[in-house]
Amino acid sequence: MNDLGAIVATVISLIFLGIVLIVAGVAIPGLFMAVVAPWLDWILPARHDK
Repeated sequence: MNDLGAIVATVISLIFLGIVLIVAGVAIPGLFMAVVAPWLDWILPARHDK
């Protein structure tokens, strides 16, 4: 019975860590892009079609 509890706790922990990693994988690059976007526009300005 102790082994079953350990397995359940491990599965719950892995699910929680998976959710945290997915959120971090989306949020952290978004924060960096918000900081870098003005410099990217200065280095590579948007094309103006004529």
